[in-house]
Amino acid sequence: MRASSRSKVLLGGFAAVIVLGIAGSLLYGTMRRHSLESSAASSVADATARLREAAGVALDAPQAEARLRAHEAALGQHLERLRAEDLSRNRALAEAAELYLVDVQSILRVQANTARALGASRASRRALAAHMERAEGRGAGWIERALALKQRAERDNFEYRTAAGALAALYYGHRETQEKVRAALPQAPLLDEQARARLQQAAKDAESAAEQELESLRRLPLG
Repeated sequence: MRASSRSKVLLGGFAAVIVLGIAGSLLYGTMRRHSLESSAASSVADATARLREAAGVALDAPQAEARLRAHEAALGQHLERLRAEDLSRNRALAEAAELYLVDVQSILRVQANTARALGASRASRRALAAHMERAEGRGAGWIERALALKQRAERDNFEYRTAAGALAALYYGHRETQEKVRAALPQAPLLDEQARARLQQAAKDAESAAEQELESLRRLPLG
């Protein structure tokens, strides 16, 4: 084979390798993009499903906090899987999905905190009421115990009020997070505006009720 023929064969081989390399790179990129988009879509859908389920959990229901913590943990797993994807394949979608998962996780965490604080607030208020009903022997020891129980009830009620207020604020901000997800993932299942507003208002009402309860506790006479 002449030198010129060998050169043509070699060049043809090099060209084929380059074409195959480019095709492989494009295929790999397409696969990574599809993986990211699939992960983002499925995690957003599951996050919304868990948010809806959590919204139906009464804060004073048995195991309410445990159920909400389980949902919160699931969101953490979604975040880990999403962050393991090649986020550069669709940066806008990746950022919107991550923001949404973080936002929903925060709502679930604060809702769990609110459930715990409500339980503690009611328990301390019952303990104070029971002590106040024991009228006999209202000496120095009784007053000291009543003061300690009153302070604990005020502290627990304050924590509940704070948690409820934080939950209301998160539901308010959730609207903006939803808008970013809709821009990047138009078909994503999200809370409708009526549901979001209702949950925000319920948290605000709980905060107001807790504030009234706190003022009542502060005015409670111990004598």
